[in-house]
Amino acid sequence: MSAAVKRPHTTLVLVDLQRGFPVPPALLARIARYAQRFDCRVFTRLINPPGSLFRTWLKQKCCAPGSPDTELLLAPAADDLVFDKTGYGLSPAQVRRLHRRGIKEVTICGIDTDACVLGVMYSLFDAGIVCRAQPRYCWSSTGLHRAGLKIIATQFEVLD
Repeated sequence: MSAAVKRPHTTLVLVDLQRGFPVPPALLARIARYAQRFDCRVFTRLINPPGSLFRTWLKQKCCAPGSPDTELLLAPAADDLVFDKTGYGLSPAQVRRLHRRGIKEVTICGIDTDACVLGVMYSLFDAGIVCRAQPRYCWSSTGLHRAGLKIIATQFEVLD
């Protein structure tokens, strides 16, 4: 394989596509179709326990443990991974699970581009996993999608 030919990416990380966030239905439908292209999918969902900084600092009440807000909007397959996270990025234990599966590169989509998508990308990058964002399958409830993509473009790769 020549250096100019890129290997296909077989792992997709779907960030926080859960009931507690206002994911546009058309976007969710596009992501569902896109996700079928991947051999492995990793779903993340934000869990916001009592006393978390999301509650105390950001005043976010959604996504309490066990609440309907944490229900994923797309159903994972039996061999997909689902990671509950209590912050923006993934924990070291979750990253170790990816390494044990031999995952070295991922494509990332989901919400919010300027927050959890970016946080997940930084945590994976710090662990030696190459990250590429798919902007057509990302969105931000804050209106900062384009700003998030500018940051991602300077630090990672943005796919066409």
